[in-house]
Amino acid sequence: MTSPSPPHTSAPPASYVPMGDIATGFNAYIGGMLIDRSKAHGEAERYAFAPGPQHLNGGGALHGGLLMTLADTFLGSAVHEAIEGRVCSTVVLNTDFLAGGTADAPVFATARITRKTRSLVFVSGELTQKGRVLMTASGIWKVLGA
Repeated sequence: MTSPSPPHTSAPPASYVPMGDIATGFNAYIGGMLIDRSKAHGEAERYAFAPGPQHLNGGGALHGGLLMTLADTFLGSAVHEAIEGRVCSTVVLNTDFLAGGTADAPVFATARITRKTRSLVFVSGELTQKGRVLMTASGIWKVLGA
């Protein structure tokens, strides 16, 4: 499931644009969430986040709650696209922390729909930084009203 990460840089490539449709409420507080609009049909959705020092925990690594928020947001965005904009809600989110992240480089994410029924969507993904997998995630989203 791993997709190639963009080159190690201090900023995401220009094909990544702000996720303006979700930049409200709590997501606006987190800031800096981007989506890659250059992907081809059938490819995994690709996202990026530009962390700052405010996203670090007391040990100097990216806060685990931040990474879980990114996983929920990015996987949920992929689900939202797969169900053509209908309203959905996270019902299960499983995460595995594999490495610590830093505030000096973007975090990249991929999300792929693994199964879709009339009322549930199954999705998995990963967050990477500097070529290392920070977290893997999988979840189930409920299509509301289905």
